[in-house]
Amino acid sequence: MGHLPRGGMVEIRHPGAIGLSAGRRENFWYAGGALPSALLYQSFATYTVFFYVDVLRVPAVAVGAVMGTFGLWNAANDLLVGYWSDRTRTRWGRRRPYMFLGALPLVLTYAMLWAPPEGLRTAQVLPWLFGTVFLFDFFYTLVVLNWAALFPEVAVEPGERAQLAAVRQSFRIVGTIAAVAAPPLLWARIGWAGAGALFAAIGLIFLLLAAWGARERPGFASGQPLALLPGLRHALANRPFALVLLAHVAINFAFVTLSSAFPFYAKYVLQAGEAATSALLALVFVAAFVALRGWGRLAVRWEPRRTALVAAAAFAATLSPFALARNVLEGAATAFLVGLALAGLMIVLDLLLPEVIDADEVRTGLRREGVYYGINGVIIRLSISLQAIAFTLVFARTGFDPALAAQPSAALGGLRLLVSGLPALGMIIAAGALSLYPLHGQARELMREQLAEVRSRRQPRSDPGDHGEA
Repeated sequence: MGHLPRGGMVEIRHPGAIGLSAGRRENFWYAGGALPSALLYQSFATYTVFFYVDVLRVPAVAVGAVMGTFGLWNAANDLLVGYWSDRTRTRWGRRRPYMFLGALPLVLTYAMLWAPPEGLRTAQVLPWLFGTVFLFDFFYTLVVLNWAALFPEVAVEPGERAQLAAVRQSFRIVGTIAAVAAPPLLWARIGWAGAGALFAAIGLIFLLLAAWGARERPGFASGQPLALLPGLRHALANRPFALVLLAHVAINFAFVTLSSAFPFYAKYVLQAGEAATSALLALVFVAAFVALRGWGRLAVRWEPRRTALVAAAAFAATLSPFALARNVLEGAATAFLVGLALAGLMIVLDLLLPEVIDADEVRTGLRREGVYYGINGVIIRLSISLQAIAFTLVFARTGFDPALAAQPSAALGGLRLLVSGLPALGMIIAAGALSLYPLHGQARELMREQLAEVRSRRQPRSDPGDHGEA
């Protein structure tokens, strides 16, 4: 991409955009933070279990126990980081200092995850896994939660948010494609540790650019946030937020379960080699990239709630052929359909939570993105724990054995369940929650009008469009 003048506008036109103009250069790089957030965490979620179970031959039950435990315990990180972030006041802003300070330890702990010291016995590998997973997740929360919490502040109006969401999700798709498709190609060339170091270096560059590009609006830091426990109680009593939380945990459970099970499914059910597995995973996200433009337009026309319901139904329907696929070609056709539906869910996940935060501002007069994104982060971590529990139960009950080149029929059936039935169940739960979501139609319009009134009563501040330093 060529050099962009600081004060100018740039038209970003590609299949992932809604024919949009994405503000200044800083906003573009802020959106680019979606690439490392996806690259690091999606590769972690997709391949950690595979690496420790299938490569290092650590018992699946033990790895599942570690992954489940970290998700439950480390949920506190999201709440505390969000709370601290809302209460932080520095000359550099509320969120950006955490982004700058946390970027390096985040990528270092990520690289360590894929490079356990040689010669460790199984009993020693587990503490290494436990420690690196916990540290990685803490620093990931510190950086990415603060980055995400800036989204409703960077883009204020619904149309503007839909546009920026398309740019963010375009970056996210690139990061996700690299995260799920590149590792099998890199292992044979530079090893697991080399691949981890490469991703860490890419992540560091884009995280620092995102921190530089994020510009905070001083008016959004007005008011004194509620104390931790009252703030949490107030947020959880917000009915639209509770419904969005339920939808998020169900959707993320579906995503994580599908992505984590897919390497096993491709290897043992479709009999795909490493190159074919990479191609199948890439195909999902190439299809999503192509469909992102259309889903973005629908989100503006239909509102986020209706778009989410249609996307959830489409995703559940397209998963079912995975239960019947017998070879790579059938798997590829299904993967493409899944990707088309996935794009819709990627768009609406960016749009629902900012609406909830806007409604909270109408009620309280405060901007509490940190708390809301922190609680949402807890839900995402819990979905990983649920996925780990599902893996442990399915593997234990179906007799999956990584030492076998050909798995028993019960184990193959379990893998089909993990990539089709359980993710589809997550979509059904999400659709049920979103069908009750009240911020749509006239209620949504009324909330937007009340929000404008709340903001108009505040003391006039400098034009946030200049994006000056916080």
